[in-house]
Amino acid sequence: MIVGIDLRCLPADGSAGAGVAHAARFLTYELLALKAPWSWRLYVPKGSNFEIRLPAGKAGNSKFEIICLQTASGSALRAAIQSHPCDILFVPGGSIAPGLKIPCIPWVHDVAIFDHAEWFAQSFLRRRVTTALFERGVKSAPLIFAVSEDTKRALINKFDLDPARIRVTYEGGDPILATLQDEELVEKKRVAKKTLAALGLTNAFVLILGTVEPRKNIAMLIQAWHDAIPSFNRAVDLVVAGKGGWKMKEIMAGQHLHRLAVLDDEARRNLLLAADMVALPSLHEGFGLVALEAMQAGTALLASRAGALPEVVGEDGVLLDPKDHAAWSKALTGLINDETTRVRLARGGKKYSKKFSWQKSAEIIVGGIENLGRIKK
Repeated sequence: MIVGIDLRCLPADGSAGAGVAHAARFLTYELLALKAPWSWRLYVPKGSNFEIRLPAGKAGNSKFEIICLQTASGSALRAAIQSHPCDILFVPGGSIAPGLKIPCIPWVHDVAIFDHAEWFAQSFLRRRVTTALFERGVKSAPLIFAVSEDTKRALINKFDLDPARIRVTYEGGDPILATLQDEELVEKKRVAKKTLAALGLTNAFVLILGTVEPRKNIAMLIQAWHDAIPSFNRAVDLVVAGKGGWKMKEIMAGQHLHRLAVLDDEARRNLLLAADMVALPSLHEGFGLVALEAMQAGTALLASRAGALPEVVGEDGVLLDPKDHAAWSKALTGLINDETTRVRLARGGKKYSKKFSWQKSAEIIVGGIENLGRIKK
């Protein structure tokens, strides 16, 4: 049997990508490291600069082949599958291309676009096409993977799906940060702070990490930040780091505010390690990869009580209403001025983060596909 992986979610500009693309890369590496009872065929768009990087200490146990797509379109994928077929297609991006004649299994991250169109930079017509194709895909899929229980509930409620068809995988965060412990973690934090200081980030800082877009709720956090600044007991900056999405004008200027737009994996890790605190004020997260990575980096986390974030954070971060501006301002002041609490949250988060790993996610996916293959026979 050959199982395909539709990696059209990877950016065609050669960048590492964020969000879904970031997660899809790490998951794919782990899938190839497992000993699956089939061959993999990866359909990768031209320009994505995708290269196999197996997890540290693991040998590739699966046979695989990479098929280059001329574009990231559904027609390019259909043509590639016709000339280089597979028996089942796994779709990490979550949206199944139309016209495929094989069983397709999506990995769904969230369905927020159905209830909050204002969070997405799409025209009305484009959104209608996107949502219609997504709905058709999940309703026809013999199996669905979801990144959280919150996303699974949303799928069931929105499309009246059988819960037995949906398996929750969670995500694994950053596998390098996950391995850092004790003295090594302390040393990596020291080196990260030194590296960033050489780039001009000399003050302590709070980090917002992720694509800049409306549902990240960054404008609210910046306003809460400005209100809190007079109460800080030291000089602290705010760093907004990540790819520019849309509606960016409102975050382009401000006291003690830094904007970093282009990040690779190493830059992300340095920011997460060096920050005094990570703030994630999102109006919704299907999983909350940044939250998990912050905990893996041993950095205190201040996050929204929205979407799947309570699942990811547990009791080892501060969870707030994403619309309660005053609460965020008060929490920022309290944590910035209280090192003891920050250290306690960081240690608790690091411990809690161990329940997540890409290996666990990959094993759930391989197990689900293997069971589906047996049913097909």
